[in-house]
Amino acid sequence: MHRIVHAHLKSFSENFGYISVAESIQFEKFCTFSVLSSRYSADFDLDEVTTGDVDDGIDGVAVVIDETPCPSPEEAEGIFKEPRRNHDVEVVFVQAKGGERFDLGDFLKFKDGILRFVTAEVYSLSDDVLNDAKAAFDVVISNVPKVRNGRPSVFAYYITTGIYQNPAELERARIEFEEQLLELGYFNEVEVRFLGRDELTKLWVGTYSGTQASLTALSNAALPEISGIDEAYLAVVKAADLVDRLLITEDGNLRGQVFEENVRAYLGDDNPVNKSISETIKSNSASRFPVLNNGITIVSPDVKLQGSVFHLKNYQIVNGCQTSNVLFENRAHLAEIMVNVKIVETQDEDVFADLVRATNSQSRVDDAQFLSLKPVVRRVEQYFNSVDSEDKEKKLYLERRDRQYVGQDISAIRVYSLHNAAKCVASMYCARPELAFRYPKQMYEELGGFIFADDVREIVFYSACLTMHRFNLLVSNSVIPQNMKKFKWHILAVVKAIICGKTNNKLGSREVEKEAAKIVSSMEKHGPEATSIFERATRVCVSLGEVTNDRLKRQAILTEMLESI
Repeated sequence: MHRIVHAHLKSFSENFGYISVAESIQFEKFCTFSVLSSRYSADFDLDEVTTGDVDDGIDGVAVVIDETPCPSPEEAEGIFKEPRRNHDVEVVFVQAKGGERFDLGDFLKFKDGILRFVTAEVYSLSDDVLNDAKAAFDVVISNVPKVRNGRPSVFAYYITTGIYQNPAELERARIEFEEQLLELGYFNEVEVRFLGRDELTKLWVGTYSGTQASLTALSNAALPEISGIDEAYLAVVKAADLVDRLLITEDGNLRGQVFEENVRAYLGDDNPVNKSISETIKSNSASRFPVLNNGITIVSPDVKLQGSVFHLKNYQIVNGCQTSNVLFENRAHLAEIMVNVKIVETQDEDVFADLVRATNSQSRVDDAQFLSLKPVVRRVEQYFNSVDSEDKEKKLYLERRDRQYVGQDISAIRVYSLHNAAKCVASMYCARPELAFRYPKQMYEELGGFIFADDVREIVFYSACLTMHRFNLLVSNSVIPQNMKKFKWHILAVVKAIICGKTNNKLGSREVEKEAAKIVSSMEKHGPEATSIFERATRVCVSLGEVTNDRLKRQAILTEMLESI
C-alpha cells in the first residue's frame, strides 16, 4: 500500500475505532466511508454498509433514499409509505483493493457480484449487509412509481492505491459494464469508475475539511447591527455563479453537505412550486427572477467581503433548498438570471438554530425535522460540553447539527449525532432496541415525544452514549468480539438491567437520574468494572445461539435476554 494512503488509513482507523481489525478490512471501510461521505451528508453506520468475508466481490453497498443510506427493507418500506412520490434513489457499490494494481479479474468479479445483486430473484448469501441491501433494493423496485425519473441510479467504484492510467482493456470492460447495466432497464443513470490514490485521498480529506467558496455580488447592502449576528448582507448574484461556486463539487455533483441545516429535502421538479420556478427560468420572465423568488439564505461562521466578492467558510444554505436544487437542475438555462441571497455570519449555535427554524416555517415541515432545535437538545449539548475535556475517558460530543465538529481534531468515535444519541436512549431507557436497530422512523413516531420531552434529564442522553462509547472501545480493542456489534442496541438495554435492574422509569424522573448517574459511574473509566459488565452482557447474547437479523428486529428477543440475567 502506498505510504500516503497508509497514513490516511491509520488516521481513519484510529478515529473510527478500527485499529484491531485487519488492514484489508480497514481499507474496505475507509474507501466505503470516503465514497459515501463525499456524496451524502447524512449520518450512517459504517458497519451497515460494509460487507463481511463472503462479499460476492462487493466490499461496500448502500441503497440511498433521499440522500440517506437505507440499510434495511423495513426502513425503505417506511419511507415509501409516505405520500411523497418523487424520492431520489441511488445504489452505490464499492470494491476496495489495498494494492496498487487495477486487476481485470477482480473488476470482473465486482461486476458479476453487482449483476447478481440487481437481477437475482433469489438472493441469499451469508452476509447480512448484502442480503439487507438487496431486500431494500427490491423494495425500491416495487415502488418505482414513487421514485424520481421512474428508476433509481447506480454508481460503482473500483478503488486501489495505484494511479489509474486508462488502460484499453479495463476501459473496454468498464464501458461494457455500463452498457449492460443500462440495458437491464433498472436504472436511470449509470456510472462505473476506477479510483486511484489521488482520487481516494481527495475524497477522504474532503470528509474532514471545511467547505470554502467565493461568490461575486452584482450588488450588496450590509444590514444594521443585529444581536447575535456578526455581519449580515443582502445581495444579488448571478444564478450561474451561485451554482458553479457554491452548489457543485469538482466532479459535477450537487454539494449535499451545504444543505444539512435546511430541514426540507428537495421535493422534486414535479412539486408545484418547483415546477413554477423551473418554468420561470425557461420563460421570457426569467429576468424577473429576483422579484418573483424569495431567494436563498446562507449562514457561515466566517464571512469576509473584499470589494464585491464574498468569501465563505463552512457555509450552510438554511433556506432555499428548493430554489437551489431547481437552479442546479436547470443550470444549462441560467444565462444572465439573477437571484437574491441573504448572507449571515454567526458563530452562535443558538442563533444558527433560530435561523433554521425561522427560515423554514413558511411551509409545512415534519416536526421530527426540528428536533435539533428543541430546548432539551440545547440543554443536552450543554451537558456534554460541561464534561471536562481533559478527562479523555468520558469526554463525548453531541453533534447537534451535522458536521459540527469537522476540522476540530476530535476523534469521530467520540462524536454522537443527535440521531444516534436518540437511538441509544430508545435502546437503553425505553427498552426498544429493535426500533433503533431496524425501524428508526417508527422510533421517532412512537418514542420521540418521550425522548425529547422538555423535562428529560440530560444525563439520560449522556449515560446512554457513554455506554455505547465504552462498548465501541472494548470491541475496537478486541476485548469484546467483533461479532457482538450486531447486538449493540440490545446490549445497551442489557447493561442497564445489569446495573440498575429491569424497571424502566420516566425519563424526567429523579429515579432515572439516579440510574443514569450509577451507569456513568460504572462506564466512565476503562477497567475491570465496565469490562465485566459487558462480558456478562456478551454471555447473554452468546447464550441465544445463532441470531438472525429477522430475530433481532422483534421485541421478544429482548425479553428473552432480560430473563437470562
